[in-house]
Amino acid sequence: MRIQEDRCTGCGYCLLICPEGAISSDGWAAIDAGKCTDCNLCFFACPNDALMADVPVRRKRPQAGDHYDAVVIGTGIGGLMAGAALAKEGWEVALFEKLSFVGGRFTEIDHRGYRVTTAAWTSLGKRCHIGRFLEEVGARVEYISLKDLGRSHQSSIRFRDGREYPSLEAMLSPREHRLYLSTMAGRGKEDLRRVSTRAYLERYVQNEDFLATIDAMVGTASGLRIEEFPASEYIQSTIDIVSAGQEFAFPVGGVRSIVEALAQVIRKHGGEIFNAEVSSIVIEDQEAKGVVLLGQTFVGAGAVVHNVGARALVRLVRRDRLPEEYVGRIERLIPMDCAALILGTDVPLLTEAPMLVTPRCDRVVGMFAPTFFDPSVAPPGKHMVDVFFPVHSAHRTRELDLAWGDLRALFPHIDDVLDLAVPMFFTGAWTGAQTAQTFGQVGEERLDPRTPINGLYLVGMDAIGSGVAGDLMPIGVRRMLEYLL
Repeated sequence: MRIQEDRCTGCGYCLLICPEGAISSDGWAAIDAGKCTDCNLCFFACPNDALMADVPVRRKRPQAGDHYDAVVIGTGIGGLMAGAALAKEGWEVALFEKLSFVGGRFTEIDHRGYRVTTAAWTSLGKRCHIGRFLEEVGARVEYISLKDLGRSHQSSIRFRDGREYPSLEAMLSPREHRLYLSTMAGRGKEDLRRVSTRAYLERYVQNEDFLATIDAMVGTASGLRIEEFPASEYIQSTIDIVSAGQEFAFPVGGVRSIVEALAQVIRKHGGEIFNAEVSSIVIEDQEAKGVVLLGQTFVGAGAVVHNVGARALVRLVRRDRLPEEYVGRIERLIPMDCAALILGTDVPLLTEAPMLVTPRCDRVVGMFAPTFFDPSVAPPGKHMVDVFFPVHSAHRTRELDLAWGDLRALFPHIDDVLDLAVPMFFTGAWTGAQTAQTFGQVGEERLDPRTPINGLYLVGMDAIGSGVAGDLMPIGVRRMLEYLL
């Protein structure tokens, strides 16, 4: 097995899925030929075709039907939600997934006894967009909330210099806190989609530690700086998070439980999920007629739902079949380059709250501890923390070194308690990072689920919606369902 470095986005899926520990990463995946058994599991787990097998790899031909009411390309949470809702309405639905696992960027892969996320951290609980959608389609997911644990704070704050605060309110004077609360009333008075979060908040509170903390919060939620994040998005995200309150929660068994519940709904209502790659979307007279699977199998459909990123849609349809203005808009999308470092430790790093915001670090902006809620997502006696940091350059190894420098400053004992460290970069061609929540790419300015091709729809992180990244996806799915049902 060989790696094409120019295709590797650093996501780490290959490392997680390798049963022999033959793959390592310093931001770039590397294979130890002496350990590799050519099982090809990494080949089928790579979303960017960065792995080249030394021997021909054959995919099983799926036993799909000739025609469905709708076919869904990709089984990320957007595709699964679309499939579940349509199946529940009585539609004959088939979903096709290129990867060897269902869930895309919204699931977990078992690795050394840890359930390691594939890039999903949105766990606001039953009241969030995802939680409400699950309930509506009958997807049963159990949650563990702050209230269940007898805790009240979603996050605490720790500066790189050692200063700590239990909450944002604790670091502000009473006057500053009152002024900050008034920022939530700013909607409707002006178009805050055109105002940066920094510029907006500075009108109310001139406290650089406060602004640095908000910058870290925004970075944790979106991968962006407060200079790049529209104030409208900040307000909506804050309202969503505050609304969760003590119901802020984590799914029992990890976010994979959400994916499994949606897949169960699809199958319960007669829908089918296949492990197969779609090579093209068939268009006749500007109308989607179905898809062609790798191997030249045609599957007809009354509607095609695409959940593999906007740029992949252009590739599968073919550029010349789409309006030049639409293609240009997709090509101009500003991506979100970010990274995570998944840590397994012998002792818990976060004990006061499940999230830690880390202002004034060189890279790290925040972290989340899944085991704070559910210890079962790690081996017995171990703990897990997902560390977030934006990526400011193409030098992934240096970016990772800077993140490690922050962690050693925040937790001087970290090397003594470390059991696992998995770097995950989400950059470039990685499908989940194509539409950052920045200027011109928020709310209704994101791509409409209805494409210029009749019968072809787009769901996922590129579609319309505002709020906490990830949790906005049901908004686009709902709009698509309005068009179809």
